Amino acid sequence: MKKLFYIFLIAVTLMALTACGPKAERDTANFFTAFVSKVEQTAGSFMAVFSSKAEKSAKAFFKAIEHSDFTSAKEHTTEQGQQLLGMFESLTESMSDAQKAEMNKTKHKILKTVVEGDSAIVTFEQWETDAPEDKNVHELKMKKIDGAWKVDLAKEDLNK
Repeated sequence: MKKLFYIFLIAVTLMALTACGPKAERDTANFFTAFVSKVEQTAGSFMAVFSSKAEKSAKAFFKAIEHSDFTSAKEHTTEQGQQLLGMFESLTESMSDAQKAEMNKTKHKILKTVVEGDSAIVTFEQWETDAPEDKNVHELKMKKIDGAWKVDLAKEDLNK
């Protein structure tokens, strides 16, 4: 499916390039340069759409976590992530209000999102509101499942 899409994209770009511009630009060297440039621009725009969708899901996940809204956070995770969040939610139920308030001081900011096929890596900063200068950079794995981007939490990722 991807190959077919890229072939279609190249064909459309070729038609657009040959139909536009003065005759002098249609020589082989200029045509090739223009073609490569258009393909890069189009591919970049195409990937930005997927990146923004993955990033949107990651932002929703972080927002839910920052507000201890585990039900909403689970909507943005894989099945394994939902199980881990369920265990974490059970642990937080036994916490005191002061401990819960301390947990809600954690904030996140997405730095970049790199999409490769049906997986993505979201690089983000994490810090506590009472120590904003102490930021740590982490990566969050994501998977595209049934057309929706999900945070791919795994038990081994919790120690990072």
